[in-house]
Formats: sequence, structure tokens, C-alpha cells
Amino acid sequence: MSDRILLHLPNDTYEAVDSSDVYYFEAVGHNTRVRLRGRRRRTDVRQLGKFESKLLRKGFFRIHRSYLVNISRIRFIRRRKDADGWELRLEPPVNTVLPVSRQRLRGLLRSMD
Repeated sequence: MSDRILLHLPNDTYEAVDSSDVYYFEAVGHNTRVRLRGRRRRTDVRQLGKFESKLLRKGFFRIHRSYLVNISRIRFIRRRKDADGWELRLEPPVNTVLPVSRQRLRGLLRSMD
């Protein structure tokens, strides 16, 4: 099993990235934004759903209809202060807070156990 992910960029270029460098995938219209280590971002021309089955084997989990995260990059999961729901924070240098769907919380916790 390869630890590389092949991205299809808008300019018809393919870029191979290390799965450990990917923090999360985000659905943006018909494309997918890929958040890499540091400030690096890429846009893949495919929809988020096209990644899901391949990425589950690489340690990613769908936490929300719009997000797939690298489980090894999760710093903590907590109940949201301002709403009924959950969120997670990714580790540095990204430090992003993402929503976790209530329907996906139990599966996420099991996948991390």
C-alpha cells in the first residue's frame, strides 16, 4: 500500500503528495480543496466522494459531508461551546477547527481507538 496520494490539479497536472502531509480534504463545489502541512493548499478537480474509499485505507475518516480528515493529525475532539454538536482541532502547524457531524462522531472515535 502506497503512502502517496495522487492529486489531479486544475491545470491538468498530477501531483503526488505524502499522505502524512495531508491534514484534510474539503468539498468546495465540484472540486476538493486539499490542506497540506504548513500553508500549502491544492485544489483537486474531483469531488470529495471520489477520495473517500481510497483514503479510508490510508488513515482518513469522513467527519462531515464536507470534510475528510487525517486521523493521525487530530489533536483533540470536543463538544462545541456555542452550539449542539462536536468539533475537532488539528495539530500544528495547521491548527484548524473543523465540525464533526453527530452521526459520524461514534465512527470517528472507534476509528481512533
